[in-house]
Amino acid sequence: MVSKSWRDRLTYTAMSAFLAWHTAAIVIAPAPDVSRAAQAARVPFQQHLALLRLDSRWDFFAPYIALESEFRYVIEDKAGTNHLFRPTEGLNWFHPTFIWSWALSEAVLLYPESYTDSVAAYLCRKHAALHPVAITMLEAEIRYFTPEDHLAGKRPTDPEFVTEKTVKRLECAGA
Repeated sequence: MVSKSWRDRLTYTAMSAFLAWHTAAIVIAPAPDVSRAAQAARVPFQQHLALLRLDSRWDFFAPYIALESEFRYVIEDKAGTNHLFRPTEGLNWFHPTFIWSWALSEAVLLYPESYTDSVAAYLCRKHAALHPVAITMLEAEIRYFTPEDHLAGKRPTDPEFVTEKTVKRLECAGA
């Protein structure tokens, strides 16, 4: 039987080896793949990184924030007037309403064939006071906005920085 002191030493050695391995993996993981040496250094750690979902690119230190699309919709009332809505505009990012609106928007933009009909029915009921006839769902692609544009008094949502495309137009029930 192994004595307690040997068992403690073995445990300490195993934990130290794991800590050294894990630290090396974390340091090597974000290295750019510009050389064969960097690629070769990653090979022994690849499965460890993948298992713990640590396999990322160098830019996680300063990520590139991609420009995203924004969901918008237009309600057409009985008089033919169009009312534009941006569901997440002016909402606090940490409020549940923002999270719900954002999830709804993502569902419509990513899976329009699955969600547009039910979302249109919901939005027609939500805006019943406008007496909606139809709803047009839009995807607004926001273009790159520079600090110079901001200093010039422009906003990222100004028409020159946004390209809208129609996702789907649906009639409201009972219109």
